[in-house]
Amino acid sequence: MRPLKLDICAFGPYPSLVSIDFSKFDNGIFLISGDTGSGKTYIFDAICYALYGESSSDKRSSKSLRS
Repeated sequence: MRPLKLDICAFGPYPSLVSIDFSKFDNGIFLISGDTGSGKTYIFDAICYALYGESSSDKRSSKSLRS
């Protein structure tokens, strides 16, 4: 499975709508990078929450992810 697009709103450090279009990466390889605390893990949490209703790790509960 490959994500094509992710819309995040009021999720973690993303108070307004943020859209990530993964289809722009033609070769399928991309890097999510940024400073500590910039919200990189929340991108993975948003994908996991959309698919499974849980975060990507045991460090955060799914209830803490909801707005």
